[in-house]
Amino acid sequence: MVMNLRSYTDIERGDSGAHLARRRGVLAAGGALALGALAGCSALEELLGSASERVVTARTAAPAAFYTGDDTLDAGEGGQLYRSGTVEVRYVPPTLQADARSIDIEGWSTSAPTKARDYNSSRSNKPSSVWWPGPDDEDGDTGVLVLVLDMERGLSVHLDGAIDAVANQSKTDAKKALDAFADATTEVRAELDGCPSDVCMTVRENADIRKGLAEDARASVNAGEWDQAARSLQQARRIVDSDIERLSEDLDSDGDGISDAAEPLYEYLDGEPTIGERFVVSLPDARVRGGDTALADELTPRRVLDYFVGERGAERCGESDRTVAVHRDLACRDLLTATLDEQKKKTRAVAAFETSDGVVVTGATPAAEDVAAMLFVSDDGSVRVPETLDSWGEERRAGEASVTPTLVCPAAARPPECPLPMPALFYVRRIRHEDQLVFAGGWLLDDGALYEDTATLLVADGPNIVAGVTRSDVESGGVELNSTGDDSKRRKRPGRTKYADMTVKAPYDPDAEYLPDGSHPVCRADGELYCWGVQSREALAGSGDCDDGDATVTPHCVVTALDAPVLHLVGAADESNEVKFKAGAELSKAVH
Repeated sequence: MVMNLRSYTDIERGDSGAHLARRRGVLAAGGALALGALAGCSALEELLGSASERVVTARTAAPAAFYTGDDTLDAGEGGQLYRSGTVEVRYVPPTLQADARSIDIEGWSTSAPTKARDYNSSRSNKPSSVWWPGPDDEDGDTGVLVLVLDMERGLSVHLDGAIDAVANQSKTDAKKALDAFADATTEVRAELDGCPSDVCMTVRENADIRKGLAEDARASVNAGEWDQAARSLQQARRIVDSDIERLSEDLDSDGDGISDAAEPLYEYLDGEPTIGERFVVSLPDARVRGGDTALADELTPRRVLDYFVGERGAERCGESDRTVAVHRDLACRDLLTATLDEQKKKTRAVAAFETSDGVVVTGATPAAEDVAAMLFVSDDGSVRVPETLDSWGEERRAGEASVTPTLVCPAAARPPECPLPMPALFYVRRIRHEDQLVFAGGWLLDDGALYEDTATLLVADGPNIVAGVTRSDVESGGVELNSTGDDSKRRKRPGRTKYADMTVKAPYDPDAEYLPDGSHPVCRADGELYCWGVQSREALAGSGDCDDGDATVTPHCVVTALDAPVLHLVGAADESNEVKFKAGAELSKAVH
């Protein structure tokens, strides 16, 4: 593994400048102390350190990073394995306001991108217009047309169901399908209000016509006039097909299946794209003695989310006036290589599915039931929609550490050189270990928003293994990751310790060892929708790849673990920043 040396220079140069300035101010006013030359500086360091220790508990921290996994693994037949890249280590000390002065405490971050090669090359999946690469673009009607096209494809499925039910002379099934078709048509009509283009106007007028045809068909079904009902539905079929063709041609002028404006994104994915990133931020679990200020209380989920999602380097992004001021790299959202933005128009949501021994989270259309704009997900499968983001929720013990639920939400990610923002899923949780707060998370491409017959799966079957690693461990490679440290639960599959923070893209196999035990098949035995069935309105209207009429297409998945092992440098409180920096870049070498 290669370590990035760029950030270490910040320790000696920019990041400690304010701290040095404060020291010089004390020296300038320190005639009464009569400190001189080098001896005076040394005495002052001890004085300031001693005073800070009396005011603030837990001032030291050490780097932590996700374990990168077994280098000898492959993804099996038809699959690809994407490993994290170069680890970048940064010194990111926050500042506490206490006792009428600012007190610097230690802070570290590690981050690594996940890159792919020819991301599109091995898949049979067709590109999809489900998601628009610029979800908050206000320059035209394209976003509306993309959404309406997905809705039209969905109501086409309902129409097929109505036609089949009428052919079988089933009143119950026909009424159910006709109700769904009429409701979907009403939604299309409402979505097109305010869209002035010729295509919008034509589809809106046709929506009124076909809703009338659905009402005629329902009346014929009630009267037992099956032939008349069939004629009304065939007329509706011709209108729906023409609207789908009209919308597709307007969005995709060259007929290659990709909307014209999205083509640069797919071209980017054909190269060597960044499809995800991981990060770990380590800060002291600091508290002002005798006061109410604690770093754990200040760094709420809302505040942590703000450090990663939003405008990079926004004006006045520093936090020098706050009780707890994080380092500028965090406050200005500069920790990751990609810029992450919130999806203001809510074009995607998240859904969670419990397995017998864990949980699977995926991106979803907001039209699906039991989805949310964000979720707190626990490793035991429990899920909650947060009412506020003021608290991380209940912590769970995991050996020497304790972990909170993981916050998961959609985002739009734009890595360097990516021409357009891409759909992504962002995740982060808080871990307490060695008197430190460890925030571990990342983002991953939301594959199901860009391709048919696929889904991104964020999986977990237990709390993160958090392993303390010493400098000698890094040199000897003697650490084994074979237990959660929680005697109440033993993992039934070795996937976490083998695949770690890797990303797997492969044909879906519910028995794969990198998935939680008891993962459902694509077509669940209980008939409920699973991950592939919530990706779009078209999938919702059908059965999510269970009966899509193309048995030759194998559903794919893009998988990474929310509970990947975390390695944390320990026994290093008295080590220099240079030693911590170098050890932080090589933590995965400690694993046997």
